Amino acid sequence: MKKSKPKINWRYLEEIDISALDTENDIEYKKISNSEIKTSLKKIEFNACVFEKVTFTNVEKVDFIDCIFNNCDLSNIDLSERLLLRSEFNNCKLTGSTFVETSLQDVLFNGCNMNYSNFNNSRIKEVTFTNTNLKDSSFIEVEHTKLLFSNSDLENVEFFYTKLKDIDLSTCSIEGISVNQNDLRGVFINSYQATILIRGLGVNIKDE
Repeated sequence: MKKSKPKINWRYLEEIDISALDTENDIEYKKISNSEIKTSLKKIEFNACVFEKVTFTNVEKVDFIDCIFNNCDLSNIDLSERLLLRSEFNNCKLTGSTFVETSLQDVLFNGCNMNYSNFNNSRIKEVTFTNTNLKDSSFIEVEHTKLLFSNSDLENVEFFYTKLKDIDLSTCSIEGISVNQNDLRGVFINSYQATILIRGLGVNIKDE
């Protein structure tokens, strides 16, 4: 799946100290490194920004457009009903993050720790999870197109009322996954995963 890259004009990117952020206006073309953003921002849009080793604390109600996050800590961040567009999260910590009723489009989560994340009622388009830990996360009533999971940990993940048709889970760990039988139609899995899902449906396997 080809995903659109964040549209960042590196020539105009300005590296600034966190204390110089103007939280009253949208923030664009900034690079922030080795800092902590702990102000509770309200209705702020980050546009074409790069974050390196930044910790986000009590940050909510923000939109991220064309942003890159490298080695950042966004644990427990609440992005409910917000927008994530053309953004990348590389080797980031997002444990307990909330994306309820969030719109995610052209987003990459690469090498991230996202256990206990909540994507319920979100709208997902061209989103990729690769080498990412999603243990005990929730995808309930998710509308999606071009959702990709690659080499990721999906143990104990809930997919209730989320269609898995055409989604390839064959490279992922799916022990303890919870899903409605009807939503499994058209999913791609390997033979070992098939035995896991069959047992989860209450079917007993008897070998001769």
